[in-house]
Amino acid sequence: MKIFVVFGSASDNNVSQPLVESLKPVCDNVEFQVISAHRNIDLLHERIKNWQGDAIIAGAGLAAALPGVVAALTPLPVFGVPVNSQFGGLDSLASIAQMPPGVPVLACGPDKTDAIVTFLGQWKAAKATSIVHFVVPDGADAAEIIDKARAAAKDKGLTVASSGAPDKAAFNVYLVARTEDIRPAAYGLHVPFFKTEDAADAKNYLTVLDWAARGGLWVGANNTRNAVHAAARLQQHRKSEGERNAA
Repeated sequence: MKIFVVFGSASDNNVSQPLVESLKPVCDNVEFQVISAHRNIDLLHERIKNWQGDAIIAGAGLAAALPGVVAALTPLPVFGVPVNSQFGGLDSLASIAQMPPGVPVLACGPDKTDAIVTFLGQWKAAKATSIVHFVVPDGADAAEIIDKARAAAKDKGLTVASSGAPDKAAFNVYLVARTEDIRPAAYGLHVPFFKTEDAADAKNYLTVLDWAARGGLWVGANNTRNAVHAAARLQQHRKSEGERNAA
């Protein structure tokens, strides 16, 4: 497995360097570079467009535009690391996780890079699947956002299903309405799940910060579409990798 790690500043070395070291037992090839999305966008564009491998990990603090910009430049899976520079990493987490539909970044909690390393090891060992299965909390009415996921899956070659329990044959996406809905050790993604009126209340993102700090990988609140798009990137790369190996 070949991974490119890019961080926005050398001041983040206290996060980036332990991450690079922890990736080495899981990945055959790990490249690292510091490139700022704000100060050196042309170099970033050239590097990402020309790089070939399995996935990219991008980390930044404060406004944390880097992971989202990288995801917009590549069809590969992109993992985002919010660096805890201020406010407990709240600003960075929101910048990375709250991406528009179609441009997914799989975000860990602030500085919680072990979640990415664990996921990559699980992805490497997992069987390919075309089923994205949403695990819905008891009593939650998630029909509307599940329908959005189905619409997003139509042209991706994926099937969307849902129930109250994980499906071993599927790529599981956990809707999180309570702390107990988090599955930090499970292979899959988490989507913070709020009623519409609660998602409009800014202070509720502090709850998302707390959830993400407990582990696992995350996309934006109620953004089941980006969960599907992330699964599609993971699936498509696995398919392409299989075709290359067969050839």
